[in-house]
Amino acid sequence: MLLESLLAYAHISAILLLAVFLTSKTALMRAELIDGRKPVLDRLLRLDAWLWGSFCAVGATGLASMVWGAKGWDWTVTNPLLWSKVGLFLLMVGMSVRASLTLRQWVRECRLGGHAPSDDAIRRQRRWLMWQSHVMVLVPLLGVLLASGF
Repeated sequence: MLLESLLAYAHISAILLLAVFLTSKTALMRAELIDGRKPVLDRLLRLDAWLWGSFCAVGATGLASMVWGAKGWDWTVTNPLLWSKVGLFLLMVGMSVRASLTLRQWVRECRLGGHAPSDDAIRRQRRWLMWQSHVMVLVPLLGVLLASGF
């Protein structure tokens, strides 16, 4: 029972880290904050790295719960809720790929010629991050249902 509790704690902590870094990145993604300021773009790049680290932590702790958790591998992998949760998580990861590539392009352009992204591009990127946040809200719901035995 202690192992199950520690696995759940680790997984929930990783999900909270993901929420923190996605929220921080979204909060900084504003035209009035970026406006050609290289330090803000650099901070967004660091947050992006932490976001990817938290994606890895969520995946690793989720896999650990599947392998060593009380319900076991066989029960977990046959549950459709797991695959719905994994699908939404992978959708978030896929959305982050696009956001990360765009951010890296902005940083590269800023370093090469001081070219800042347009206000419209920043708004589009923020909207994309917000969609990611909305998808993320469903992942813990499916996880709670899965953990409750549905």
